[in-house]
Amino acid sequence: MRKVLYFLPPTLMLLALIGFLEIGEAQSEADSGINEFVSTLVRDHIYLFEAEDRQVLAEMNRSLQEYDWVTRRTRDRNRQAEIQRRQTELIERTRPLLERLPHLRDVSLAGPEPRLSPDIPINLPGDAGAVLLRVDNGQGEPNYTTVVSDMSLSGARRPVAIRLRGTGPNWVLLSLSNVPTGRSTIMVTCEDPDGRRSMIPVVVATPSFGRLKVRILSDDTGQPCPAMVRLIWKTDGRDRKPPNAVDLAPQFDNLGNATSQRPANLPGEVLRSFWWLVPGPFDMSVPPGDWEITIRRGVEHRPVTETFTVAEGQNIEKTYRPRRWVDMRKHGWYSGDDHVHGRILSDADAHNLMMWVQAEDIHVANVVKMGDIARTYFEQRGFGPDYRVRAQDYILAPGQECPRTHNQLGHTLSMNIRSMVRDTDKYFLYDWVFDQVQEQGGLSGYAHVLSDSFYVHRDMTLNVPKGKVDFAELMQFGRLGTELYNEFLNLGFKITASAGSDVPWGGTVGEVRLYAYVGEQKQFSPDAWFQAVGRGRTFVTNGPMIDFRVDDVFPGDELKVSRSRKLKVRARAWGDKDFMTPTRLEIIRLGEVIKSIEPSREGQEELRLDFEVDSEYGFWISARAVGSNQSEAFTTPVYVVRDPFRFWKIEDVDELIEKRLKSLDEIEQFVEQARNPNAEPEGDEIEALSRMLLVKQADALLERVNAARKTYEGLRQIAKQEREAGRAVELVGSD
Repeated sequence: MRKVLYFLPPTLMLLALIGFLEIGEAQSEADSGINEFVSTLVRDHIYLFEAEDRQVLAEMNRSLQEYDWVTRRTRDRNRQAEIQRRQTELIERTRPLLERLPHLRDVSLAGPEPRLSPDIPINLPGDAGAVLLRVDNGQGEPNYTTVVSDMSLSGARRPVAIRLRGTGPNWVLLSLSNVPTGRSTIMVTCEDPDGRRSMIPVVVATPSFGRLKVRILSDDTGQPCPAMVRLIWKTDGRDRKPPNAVDLAPQFDNLGNATSQRPANLPGEVLRSFWWLVPGPFDMSVPPGDWEITIRRGVEHRPVTETFTVAEGQNIEKTYRPRRWVDMRKHGWYSGDDHVHGRILSDADAHNLMMWVQAEDIHVANVVKMGDIARTYFEQRGFGPDYRVRAQDYILAPGQECPRTHNQLGHTLSMNIRSMVRDTDKYFLYDWVFDQVQEQGGLSGYAHVLSDSFYVHRDMTLNVPKGKVDFAELMQFGRLGTELYNEFLNLGFKITASAGSDVPWGGTVGEVRLYAYVGEQKQFSPDAWFQAVGRGRTFVTNGPMIDFRVDDVFPGDELKVSRSRKLKVRARAWGDKDFMTPTRLEIIRLGEVIKSIEPSREGQEELRLDFEVDSEYGFWISARAVGSNQSEAFTTPVYVVRDPFRFWKIEDVDELIEKRLKSLDEIEQFVEQARNPNAEPEGDEIEALSRMLLVKQADALLERVNAARKTYEGLRQIAKQEREAGRAVELVGSD
């Protein structure tokens, strides 16, 4: 399964870089190991150093990584020599920092038995920490070794093996985790390059743990509720897993980022992190020291962050209640995520996903069974209302992401289906699927439209003009993308704006979300929500909230005018001064900003626009907001229609039609390539099967291409007629 990665946090980028360098280090016998040694100290054991030394070590780590990166990419021997010289200087600067550490122990291998000096216990700050050894192994250049040992593993009773890198002093960083309380003896075996082994007992001591009890309450009910939690021991900066954290990984079919600790593609450094799904109160032992807890419950709540101290043996109880800065239900809007992957074959599966959507405060999750041309993934117990999972006004509704072709036509999504629609003999005929979904009363659209991934523009070119497409996914992985979407709107086609997380390739449910307007309801109805999406009464966001009307008409609605007249445009964007405020509100007509406003004072929580615009010959018009944390919101357009004109950008029609015709050319080209018996095979087994079935369906697909060409040529003629009619209307005048 191939997906496009849109977001990689700086921390992950650094780890990826370090991982690459570590691979290179394993392949280079001349490497001293200093890079991994220093990066591990900085990443996991910075507590060993005084404040002034921490900055020096961090700068040294960045420099070492940079020098190593450059060295591996230049063949200039003089440049390499210069870099090597500078790297040696940095290494020399490292040693005084290490030699000052009270945790340092010298190991002598001379004589009949190895000796540890000073031979006293090494005090660790908690259940994780570092042991630093300087092994005297004769004369030579210093070398550096990093060893990681998890003492909770069954093999932890065996000696920790250290392979010395060569003669000369060997600095060894033993990075420990899950160390028992009290005193423990770790048997360390040093093996020199000649194969001689020496065993050294190293005694470590850990302080008594404290006890932390945490309750998280719903701001709606005051009762315990699920939430997303990050709990960091400030001593080593590592996140700790709450004991009741939900294990989501088994439901991800080993695809995407199939982990229980979920990344979040959320705006702002505070939120762009990793999170545990906690279903309720938890109680855990913790090492003493400073702790930081952060709690999230979706974008309608302010995140809560607190730093506190746990002393040895202390019991601490904490209660948190993340407060809403907005409750969109009171305005008639309910949130959803159109693209959630997760197996539901049991009540336990359903419970896990329900905890997740409640923690992120998403009211409708389209939980999609995914297919490719060979098989399906993320299996579901069934489809339709009988297989929805409901808890109060939170709904899991099985849907599908299928058909999906990576190199041909893109990925489709369907919501509110009653059965899976899949026939590999028609796999490249997406309109057949859309028709079947429509007969079931469902909704069909496209995934990944924001980035035009997997050539989705090709099938959009075929099927959007047929009126078979309900929605397009414009927001994902923390990004909004409207370029391709606008091109179809500017040709006079209606498409609803949608958003989906695409977990587990994405980070967490609801990191981007689709709001649908259902109005006031005594009890939330998922059917009403799907109807609202079908009408286009939606906006997408990962932060600011937005309200937009034209003459009191909602997004997705058609506003018909019989002559040119003034239309009343009203828009509002708002946030919370402690979480996120709107920094810009725009009104977009035919893809161009016609009105905008920015805050007049710092911390302004709301922006409003209220003005009139001439209806002219019709157009589409929408609103967009930007938040102070670089979040965004965007509405489905209001469609202003004046017969006999289309609501399109008529001056760009010819250029836009040419783009669509090029997309049709691309379809013909990949069909021709598949039919070519002499073409070099490309891709994996799935692509091979795809080509085989494509050849069988080629004629039917090309018939659709030819029909689409006629449609676009017809649009070209309509544009010509409208230009002539428009000039005639101008001569008559308007009100």
